[in-house]
Amino acid sequence: MSQSTSGRSADMPSAARASTILRTILSALGDYLTRSVSLFWIAPAVVALIVVPEFAQHVAEIRLGMFDSAAAAKIAGGDPLRWAFGYVKIAGLVLTFIASARFWWCRTYGGRWYDVRRLAWLRLIVGFVLFMAIGSVTELVEPLTGQKAPLALIIVATLLSLPYLFVMLAGLFGDRTTPMKALVTKSWPWLLLVALLAPLLFAPLSWLHGMNHRWALGAPDAAVWALMIFDSFVVGLMASSIGAALFVAYDRFFKSNETKGETGDDGTKI
Repeated sequence: MSQSTSGRSADMPSAARASTILRTILSALGDYLTRSVSLFWIAPAVVALIVVPEFAQHVAEIRLGMFDSAAAAKIAGGDPLRWAFGYVKIAGLVLTFIASARFWWCRTYGGRWYDVRRLAWLRLIVGFVLFMAIGSVTELVEPLTGQKAPLALIIVATLLSLPYLFVMLAGLFGDRTTPMKALVTKSWPWLLLVALLAPLLFAPLSWLHGMNHRWALGAPDAAVWALMIFDSFVVGLMASSIGAALFVAYDRFFKSNETKGETGDDGTKI
């Protein structure tokens, strides 16, 4: 009887941990979905960073006759005007990733999302450089050896680069409190949370984005315009979902370290 009781007692901590992890994931999921959608009416200026250039490109595509037929789409797809709008759109997409994540941080901890003076620039730059350098180091293998990098080496380099994403986010959010060691060594559970959340909306919306263009081919003008307006908001939601995933994961990491003090957006040095 005592052994049975002891066994049940040993299982309780594991069950409690599993329950805690599940509650954390479900809470994060709800937070992620809410922030992804609500950004449209809480901070329309942030969403406009991508919706406006996306729609501008669609206007150019329609004017070029890109949706008249599949053949016309191939011709217009390489048009310099479309590519010019495309570069602006890509810049807007990346900027919206960053701005939406920072918006939620500032809304939670204070400050203005567009005030770049409060960024922790050193952390932002160091994190970016190391994230890119470590993650792409395998690109040197083929020029040096004449052979492609082994998959195992690519995976290792990618994994080693991931913690520096949080170093970048610390810089973006103006978080100077969290020790660098914690950012690199204790961020793994929350990096996994980013990996879990980010594709949940982005992947199906990417599919819908592609289908909108297919459905527009050969459609009546009114339908094409309606689809392209709708598609602009689809891309906006794609961008806001990434920003939400980055914030939700980092915010939980930040709180898990029980960091005290201000975020730096109010002028306090941290």
